[in-house]
Amino acid sequence: MIRSIFGRLFISYIVVILLTTVTLGALMTYLIRGHVIESKRIEMLAKSQTIAAAAGRALNSGRVPDRLEVIGDLLGAKIWVADRQGRVIAGEAPPRWSRSFPEGSQQIEALFNGIPQSWVNSGRRAPDPSIIVAVPVASTPPAAVFLYTPIIGVNQAAGAIDRLLLLCLLAGTLAAALFGLFISRSLTRPIADISRAAACFAAGDYASRTGATGSDEIGGLGRTFNSMADALTKIEQNRREFLANVSHELKTPIASIQALAEALADGVATGREQQQRYLSTIVGESRRIDRIIHDLLDLAQFEAGEMAIVAEKLDLAAFLSGEAAKHGPLLAEKNLTVRVDVPENTPPVLADPVRLAQVLDNLISNAGRYSPAGAAIDIGVRPLAGKVAVAVADHGSGIPLEDQPYIWDRFYRVDKSRSRSGGGTGLGLAITKRLVASMGGSISLASAPGEGTTVTFTLPTA
Repeated sequence: MIRSIFGRLFISYIVVILLTTVTLGALMTYLIRGHVIESKRIEMLAKSQTIAAAAGRALNSGRVPDRLEVIGDLLGAKIWVADRQGRVIAGEAPPRWSRSFPEGSQQIEALFNGIPQSWVNSGRRAPDPSIIVAVPVASTPPAAVFLYTPIIGVNQAAGAIDRLLLLCLLAGTLAAALFGLFISRSLTRPIADISRAAACFAAGDYASRTGATGSDEIGGLGRTFNSMADALTKIEQNRREFLANVSHELKTPIASIQALAEALADGVATGREQQQRYLSTIVGESRRIDRIIHDLLDLAQFEAGEMAIVAEKLDLAAFLSGEAAKHGPLLAEKNLTVRVDVPENTPPVLADPVRLAQVLDNLISNAGRYSPAGAAIDIGVRPLAGKVAVAVADHGSGIPLEDQPYIWDRFYRVDKSRSRSGGGTGLGLAITKRLVASMGGSISLASAPGEGTTVTFTLPTA
């Protein structure tokens, strides 16, 4: 039990209450006992001065013992007169006094030198709890008046305080046990619930969540755990979808290559034209596999933070013109043209030319894939504060609104029925977004059905 948080909290509450009660009770007993005894001692010293004066005047009258006895009855104390050796001259001393008289001690010497003295015997185990006060008397031979009063009442009061302390101690222990049980349970129960949810999640139950989501620190821990579980669940879901998509993307061209190769090996394709067509298809599917692998490698580098970006100063006008010319032959099949518009005051940008070419290749290829035959692909440049915006626009059918939030996801396709054998792997836009971000820019999309699509990205000025 002590090893658990509940046991430690429970025992700590009890120990704190016990220590506090015992310490407070002992301190109260000590202070009350000391205060009462000191008050009584001071009172007896004050009264002994008057008694000593009267005893000195009547020491030779013969009536001193009677007077001392009467005064003692009034004060509730024993009064006697003794010399330097402790011999009783008048009155009656307590039985033990003659055996315990400190003859020759510093206090006795100070007493007979004119300094009043007192003795306090107040221990709990003292045989005779009492206060003795002595005041010198002006007489010959030298003598002193002694006042003795028991302090049994003080010890009785201290005993009553001890009993009250014991009752408080028992009540405090019971209260501490109940309070500690409540507090400990309220603290450990949500922790146990979080631990249970974490254990279930670690065992593969990705739907496991904790209900400990209160407003305190433990509730904050529970909410953090649930958020972490949601994020990990999404990551696991993405991982499974990613593996399924990769398997599907690679399975299709591999199956095509295998079927065509087997047909060639079996001699099914007898004509040269048919053989060339089969070989051409095999080369195309091989290139498709190579493109998928390169895209996956790029994504892996981004995920691992290992994508190297070598930024340099670029003239956008010349760079974009070169990219447009490079894509000219590829777009000629659909009779598409690329128009570049770069204002004269456009400042140079800071970008990696290899990665920027990869961005433009993805965007121009997508625009060409979804543009109608004979249309134009427009590339426009617009200087902004500290950066330059580059927009690639097509005049195709546009992207439905419900699909636009997901176009940056890996393997996402707007047209689910479209074959990817024509080029797209579903990774281009996901890689493009990461490439632009790695060069210090941002990317966005604007599209409306029937009005085409415009993808705009920014680059920092050099």
